[in-house]
Amino acid sequence: MKYIQEFRRPELARQLADAIAQIADPDRHYRLMEFCGGHTHAIFRYGISDLLPANVEFIHGPGCPVCVLAGGSDCSGSSSASSGVHGNRF
Repeated sequence: MKYIQEFRRPELARQLADAIAQIADPDRHYRLMEFCGGHTHAIFRYGISDLLPANVEFIHGPGCPVCVLAGGSDCSGSSSASSGVHGNRF
């Protein structure tokens, strides 16, 4: 990717993690769901969860529809719409 280095700024990541740690109430438990496999990979690859306080937890979601649907599923959704059933296309 062109300009990829502009998005890899460890100093900014540390500042954001520090800001989250400051505002996170230690008496609460926060759960954040990432729903895309790409998000999950980035969180683990770059150690994002290690930067956050212990009371901030990532929950791995079902995956984004584009990634988890079998090929052709989007077409079946649109064909059933002609019979009065409405579906979403991804």
